Amino acid sequence: MTSITSVELNYLVFRYLQESGFTHSAFTLGYEAGINTCSIDGNLIPPGALIRFVQKGLQYLEMEANLSNVSMLILTLAFLFLSDVETDEEFSFLHPLDIITKDVNQLQQLVKERKKNRDKDRDREVEREYEGERGQVIEKKRQEKEKEHDKDRKKELADTDMVTNQEENDSSQA
Repeated sequence: MTSITSVELNYLVFRYLQESGFTHSAFTLGYEAGINTCSIDGNLIPPGALIRFVQKGLQYLEMEANLSNVSMLILTLAFLFLSDVETDEEFSFLHPLDIITKDVNQLQQLVKERKKNRDKDRDREVEREYEGERGQVIEKKRQEKEKEHDKDRKKELADTDMVTNQEENDSSQA
């Protein structure tokens, strides 16, 4: 599971301070945290992102407190955030920036894409295994044919030697 980095959290707090009108505090935090040098694209962060992130965390804690079974918690979270994605498949953790910057529909699409890619990777792996097994079978058949051909050649040589020996015996008796 991924966790939010201090740079991401600092940026969220910086944005919250700006949005709330605390311009001097935002400037100070931005200067001390080096917000101008971070790689976060501010255009991707929606207004109110920190509040939304904290609210989701509180909802998660509330659900966790009300559920006794951890697997039930995972299924419930998957249902809440990814309602039309099958919950019996592998659970997909999301990056904190994705959670902050995307709405539920976009997150659902992201999880579907990851599942599709995971399925494609599995299919490729199965295909590679099949091709490897098929290649081994083909190689084994080729080796068997080669052995059979060698036996036939030895038999032909032996038959030729027998004929030659017979002819020599016949000519020496004559």
